[in-house]
Amino acid sequence: MTIEQIKAAPNWEEKYRSLIQLGKTLPVPAADELRHWQQIHGCETNLWVKISLKSDRTLQLQAYSEARIMNGLLMILMEQVNGKSLETLTSFNITDLFSSLGIAQRLSETRLNGLKQIEQKIKELA
Repeated sequence: MTIEQIKAAPNWEEKYRSLIQLGKTLPVPAADELRHWQQIHGCETNLWVKISLKSDRTLQLQAYSEARIMNGLLMILMEQVNGKSLETLTSFNITDLFSSLGIAQRLSETRLNGLKQIEQKIKELA
């Protein structure tokens, strides 16, 4: 499943189904590992992130949620930010990303809030 396939989906139901399928591909971290990740509050589901800065000043984001649709959104987010320079990410806008896919308007405020908190953490590094 790619971002282009989600963009091309003819309706919300197909986009939703695609996001869930994409979310199933996110590896589930061990409970031990999650204890070392930062929990994001304000999302309607439990959400954890680990943001690492590599020696070449590129970002490595790992994230996990208990909800499959959220994991699909996280997979898209990771695809867009991993390996990018901090300078590039200063102009990154998560709402614009999900709007371009035709899904931002369908996300609950609490889901979008969790994603925006991750965006803020990324920008704090930059």
